[in-house]
Amino acid sequence: MIPTADMLAGEEVLLAEEVLRVDDKVFDSSQRPDIESALRLSSGVVGQWKVPFASGTFEHHENVPEQGLFRCLFGRDSLIISSLLHSKDPSLQVNTVCALAASQGESVNPDSEEEPGRIPHEVRDVNDPQAKKISSESGWQFPYYGSVDATLLWLIALDEVVQSDNSFLDREIDGHRLAVRAERATLWIIGRLQSGNGFVRSSRSNPKGILNQVWKDSGDSYLTNRGEVATGQDTVSIETISQCFDALMAASRISQLCSNRWSITPSELISLANELKNTLLSQWWLGDRFAMGLGVVNDQEVLLDAMASNQWRLLDSEILAGQDSHEYVKQLVDSVTDPEILGENGIRTLGKSNPRYRPGGYHTGSSWPMDAALITRGLLRHGARKEALEVSSKTVKAIEQIGCYPELFRSDETEKCGVSRFVIDVWDPVIGASNRICQPPQLLQGWTIAAFSWFGSAGLRK
Repeated sequence: MIPTADMLAGEEVLLAEEVLRVDDKVFDSSQRPDIESALRLSSGVVGQWKVPFASGTFEHHENVPEQGLFRCLFGRDSLIISSLLHSKDPSLQVNTVCALAASQGESVNPDSEEEPGRIPHEVRDVNDPQAKKISSESGWQFPYYGSVDATLLWLIALDEVVQSDNSFLDREIDGHRLAVRAERATLWIIGRLQSGNGFVRSSRSNPKGILNQVWKDSGDSYLTNRGEVATGQDTVSIETISQCFDALMAASRISQLCSNRWSITPSELISLANELKNTLLSQWWLGDRFAMGLGVVNDQEVLLDAMASNQWRLLDSEILAGQDSHEYVKQLVDSVTDPEILGENGIRTLGKSNPRYRPGGYHTGSSWPMDAALITRGLLRHGARKEALEVSSKTVKAIEQIGCYPELFRSDETEKCGVSRFVIDVWDPVIGASNRICQPPQLLQGWTIAAFSWFGSAGLRK
């Protein structure tokens, strides 16, 4: 029987197909590979560097539809994975920074969304079947650059490496020192802030490129508390503000270690970062929480006031480090364990009272171990160990009961082990288009492996 828990009123089923059998061995927790084995299955070599891929594939899933979609170097994913695994293997962060630098944008290409200084979103081999499929359907060229956070995360990662080895900035990648590439990445950010009226926005040059060029990249993932969907481009996501703050602060530190003089000074970079912080605290606070984003609804740009996991990601950032942020931090800490946002299998991507909440919705209700790990890391940053344990224990338990490392879990109503087994497409009258409301997760997801490892290194699992 087709599960209907993710369907909303007025939706019509267009496709419903079981693609993951209930007797698949991934539902047997004794079959879960250890972290080292899982990382071998979800890593590869790009150029001369061994790097974590966004996902891997179990051998018995090679021909299973919807598996193996992200088996390549991803800017955002690989940087987050290597950050979470830093204490286990710091070389992964070094390798990821270098491998992505080798594909840093040099020119303007609307099809690939390449821009000078921009760090790529997906680095795929031209013979990759998934690359061929995407190119034929959407006209993308690879490397594809359609994310705004990869460049931010790359600068943050570079700074982390440089703080322990500033000679790293002199390393040449394809003829350009990392010091030079860092300035180019910083200038890309500044250009986006200028063109985005003070924000790094999800603006795409390829009409068939990714609409929301952040982690929550689904077309229906940015909403109001009433369930209205921001369907236009140029959306701003709140965690991108904090990532941009961190990237500018990182750039200010990096620039002081470079032998070449940058076209922008460290103090100017710090000033830009503080402008972002002031805007966040003065304009995005809604009285009891932050807005999740800024987007266009009914032809008006509005703060998107849906309760979603995005706001708690601010804790994993320098942006709330000052005394002037104490009350905001307290509110975030106090509310993170509320059942509205903390579900059976971890942090929900969308609050359960939202009219658009779906227990298995990709970014509209499901629970991602990676999201929980970064939020937990933020809680620990602010000394909230009790709340960190409560949040992490949900995610750790969910992973321990299954024989794989799923990209996401269902957050409430559950199929076996909280993993969706069906692909369900519906006609969604709210967005006026077909919408995939349910799908099996990637079952060997890199940042779930990294999150599970990190929970262990942080003393949050046995």
